Amino acid sequence: MEIVVEPVVSFLVEKLGNLLIQEAISLIGLRAQVEWIETELGWMRSFLKDADAEQQGDERAKKWVRDVHGIAYDTEDVIDSFLLKVESLRGRGSLCSIKRCAFIVSELIARHKIASKIKHIKLKIDDISKRRTTYGIESIGRAEGSSSAGRSLQEWRLTSPNVQEPDFVGFEKDLEALVMRLTEGELRRCVVSVVGMGGLGKTTLTKKLYNTDSVKKHFHTHAWISVSQEYDVRDLLGVIVKRCLVLSNEELEMVEKMNVVELRDKISEYLNHKRYLVVLDDIWKGEAWDSLKDAFPDMNNGSRIVLTTRNKDVALYADARSQPHELRFLNNEESWKLFRKKAFPGQDGGCPRDLEVLGREIVEKCHCLPLAIVVIGGLLSRKEPREWENVCKTISWQFIKGDVKISSILSLSYNDLPHRLKPCFLYLGNFPEDYEFHTMELIRMWAAEGFLQQRGEETLEEVGEMFLKELIQRCMVQVAKRSSSGGIKSFRVHDLLRDLSISEAKEGKFLEVHHGNMNVTSASRARRLAIHHNDLSKYNSLTSSSPHVRSVLIYTQGYSWLQRKQEKFLYRGFKLLRVLCLHGAPIEKLPTEIGELVHLRYLGCTKTFLKSLPSSIGNLPSLQTLSVASFDNIKVPSTIGKMRQLRHLQVKGVDKLNYLGWVGPWGVIEGHPRLDQMSNLQTLSHVKAGKWMQSCLGKLTNLRKLGIGLVTGADAEVFNESIANLGCLQSLSIVTQGFEYKNQGSLVPLSPLLKLSKLRLEGSAGDVGEAEKPSYSQITFEFI
Repeated sequence: MEIVVEPVVSFLVEKLGNLLIQEAISLIGLRAQVEWIETELGWMRSFLKDADAEQQGDERAKKWVRDVHGIAYDTEDVIDSFLLKVESLRGRGSLCSIKRCAFIVSELIARHKIASKIKHIKLKIDDISKRRTTYGIESIGRAEGSSSAGRSLQEWRLTSPNVQEPDFVGFEKDLEALVMRLTEGELRRCVVSVVGMGGLGKTTLTKKLYNTDSVKKHFHTHAWISVSQEYDVRDLLGVIVKRCLVLSNEELEMVEKMNVVELRDKISEYLNHKRYLVVLDDIWKGEAWDSLKDAFPDMNNGSRIVLTTRNKDVALYADARSQPHELRFLNNEESWKLFRKKAFPGQDGGCPRDLEVLGREIVEKCHCLPLAIVVIGGLLSRKEPREWENVCKTISWQFIKGDVKISSILSLSYNDLPHRLKPCFLYLGNFPEDYEFHTMELIRMWAAEGFLQQRGEETLEEVGEMFLKELIQRCMVQVAKRSSSGGIKSFRVHDLLRDLSISEAKEGKFLEVHHGNMNVTSASRARRLAIHHNDLSKYNSLTSSSPHVRSVLIYTQGYSWLQRKQEKFLYRGFKLLRVLCLHGAPIEKLPTEIGELVHLRYLGCTKTFLKSLPSSIGNLPSLQTLSVASFDNIKVPSTIGKMRQLRHLQVKGVDKLNYLGWVGPWGVIEGHPRLDQMSNLQTLSHVKAGKWMQSCLGKLTNLRKLGIGLVTGADAEVFNESIANLGCLQSLSIVTQGFEYKNQGSLVPLSPLLKLSKLRLEGSAGDVGEAEKPSYSQITFEFI
């Protein structure tokens, strides 16, 4: 198992840098030590990028990375605990002289404690640095070869086109479509790519395609090349020569002496006047294609190259004009049919009636992934019927005990991820099975966790969207819904890949998932806890055993009410939380203790019965996202104006329409908050117009998304006066009640919004005529 640590260190280095700037006064007497740690971890960060790729084959590297992982977390705990103490003391700093003296003494004690802990951390870092030299870990990145486990898996994956899967199920239409693409259409040399996640059947389908009679007859010469992650260009070219050309022993000896350029030229010369088919199986990088493409001339005679890959970007890189053929998962009946063929070979797919119920349960646990079905079916074909139930109970993503494990195949995709994407993928394990991820919800969590680093003028959210697209291109996640503009609205993760993320994350103490049937009495070093259970009373002990937890995500079914004592364990125990998500918890209010979580960056309360937010919410100086979805209108206190780091304020209803006939519920902002000082605010969604608009709305110049309810004509007037200043606005939703917005000046006030791409009008605003729409071709209009 691999430990993800480089992003942890990167986040910590950045945090220490910000700390030295923002907390200069609090760190008097500690600055030099903190600067030393920041510098030393900065050096380790650059080295870790090489170590990240070597962990699988080098136990020394894995041990050293684990030590750095521990020291980074220890440092973060010390710094965050100190800042928590400082923040609490600041709240008492303006009291009477006696209490002021007590405050100073408390601050001195806190500084002394952190100085002692930092000194201990410095000794650990010194020791870790020395061990890197002592045990020869400095050679990481320069070592040749790979682990024996990696080599054996690679050797197993080297395929021969002559060894076909006899039980071909579910891809008949795919095969028909690909045969047509190979034998018909353009005369130019096309690259036809078959794309899909590991274990989906890309190679099985391509072998069937390669050996189809009509394909064999159509081409003059054929070659099948297995590329894989680690390859040697010269070896690959040598294989092509031997597969395509008929050579004498003397010519073979000459080939062995040729360099890469000579081999390319020889292949190109031979293929120059032939219609050829070359399969490049299992390509991972665009560089592999670059090193081979010059050997394949384009004589405009209908030659084809078939490429299989897990990365859609690689497919498009090889031939942007050729649409990749993306494989789907088997459906339930196809899965059952394939399983029967494997579990009962030679019996024409027949299954004894007494085993059918259990067999279908086993197939369901394979989650429609052909590789999993083939392997588990083959395993059961060698077992007695009485053993099936035991196999069914123990099936997991690592259920195979033979030479080839499902986990090893799927792990290849994970291990190939760049270091920046690994924590983003592991984070998906926090969520329930079959969960449909809302794109922006997850990206905001990634940002809160520190996985996203701002680059140039790009926002964190834009960086997150790029990360998500890369995971999609690598077939690690699948698009579920797209927005009207073509963006990714939501996505899903295959159950076996979710299991992979949980297993990898648990091994590296990245996160733990609790389903209510796990022992939570022992201390856990995991930084994140996901609780998918209704009875939270079981988890009270976690607050004392896991004070270092940074994220808690709770997904309940809403069957039982949270008791007050159950709520408090969240807010009083986990003082260092960065992310808190309550989904489906039937709570009506948040306790005032929420304001003590000064490190909190993301607070999500979705599918709840919240009616108000406590005024103490304004004491969260680091909060970036506040997302509430309730069955009731939600009162938002004026203290939110104090949250200068807030980027997204989203208060929406669970129900689409309420009995009034207009969209709700809504967020009702109370009093006169100073929203004009919230310069980072990008999302203000589902809020009712009110007094806060008069001096604030026009000053929220960074807003990208605004959803507002206008109740009176006066609201519309203020809105019209302010809206022209919001030049960054991309999405605007207006709901009216009791008056027609078009009578307040039609939509002319929106004309300065040059970046607006989505406009939604509900209520009486839906009467706006065609002539009154802003004439922007890029805007998607919705009138309801």
